[in-house]
Amino acid sequence: MKSGIIFSAFIVLVVLTGSAIAQDAAVEGLKVQIESLRKDYEQRIRDLEQKLEQIQIQMLQAPGLETAPVPQPAQQSVPGILNPAISVIGNLVGRADDQDVFNEEGNGIDDKFNLRETEIDFRVAVDPYADGVLIVSLESEFPGEFETGVEEGYVSIKKLPFLEQNPLGLKLKTGRFRPSFGKTNILHTHDLPTTFRSLPVEEFLGEEGFIQNGLSANVFIPTPWDASASLDATFEVMDGGNIALSPQTESRISYLGHLRYFRSFEGGHDLDLGWSTYFHPSGEETGSATAHAVDFLYRWKPFLQGQWRSFLLGGELFFAPGITAEAEEGPAQEIAETTPVGLTAFSQWQFNRRTYAGIRYDRTDVLLSPDLHRTSITPYVSYYFSEFLRFRINYEHRWSDLAEEDGRNSLFLELNWLFGSHPPEPYWVNR
Repeated sequence: MKSGIIFSAFIVLVVLTGSAIAQDAAVEGLKVQIESLRKDYEQRIRDLEQKLEQIQIQMLQAPGLETAPVPQPAQQSVPGILNPAISVIGNLVGRADDQDVFNEEGNGIDDKFNLRETEIDFRVAVDPYADGVLIVSLESEFPGEFETGVEEGYVSIKKLPFLEQNPLGLKLKTGRFRPSFGKTNILHTHDLPTTFRSLPVEEFLGEEGFIQNGLSANVFIPTPWDASASLDATFEVMDGGNIALSPQTESRISYLGHLRYFRSFEGGHDLDLGWSTYFHPSGEETGSATAHAVDFLYRWKPFLQGQWRSFLLGGELFFAPGITAEAEEGPAQEIAETTPVGLTAFSQWQFNRRTYAGIRYDRTDVLLSPDLHRTSITPYVSYYFSEFLRFRINYEHRWSDLAEEDGRNSLFLELNWLFGSHPPEPYWVNR
């Protein structure tokens, strides 16, 4: 009797074990099938892209066909493949301050609403080899007063027609653009995670960041030792000046290099590290200028669909060796070389599909007087009605050796809206 029970239990155990092994084998087989489908899908996409590019080239090279003109109704616009994608972005800011705040012209800007910026963004595929971008901005520092300018206007060359494949994935950009100095300088005002740029960016680059005319080249450096990592380098040659640490417009040609390392980890974790160096040599009437930046960004975002959660931790460190400033003591003509430093760090949580909250800490030396310091802390909450409409409430407190801003408390209400097609959202938006 007992032997029969033992034999039956043995049979059950064998069956269960075989079932578990079969399930494991089925799971592994499913993984192999999914990976095979993924590779097949990626290959099909590449083949379709190549075919599309060949068709576009053939269309451009084909002789024009003479056809009778087709009458069109007056003032009718017929959309076509060569028409640019157009988007319009508005940025409205209301502020309340417990101290008087003035702009550079001496106008009071505290306790006011202001349509701070309106951008008209044009993007189009020029031909199979290049894309064109033109961004016109209307900026306002004081309500009702606007300045119009070209914030960016450049051609991005994706492929060289005389090469079968660009070396190291080379991409060229020429025109007017935001140089790749640090992490946030490339962002437009409406794309910032907070209402205003950080104090170090304002001090070292300028209140609106750094924009210049020139040529930019980006390449990817192979990382065969790590399949989960990527490394790319950007080299830029630009006009000199128009940057806070060297504002003279007669400055000579300047140079900028940016090295970026990206690594993804299991569980939706990413790490992004960067190093930037800006330099322009001295001229007959201007001295040389050098600045460096270190930036980092850690991001967590679960891969599961419907998990509206994410976390960011990032920052930038700026320093500019060789800045000349008047000595604190002694004759006015006495000067000294200094190295001002600026630091910003921020973190952000995404609580659900629409709500983000974060905090930013800034501390920077005053560029030409490194013995003076400016510090601020900025908590904020952003709410996305949709990808086309966002509201933000933003508080800032400042500690400063500059008497006009020391101890200031400010509350900002910001509304961004967009209509038309639009470029991808910034990296901190994980919708």
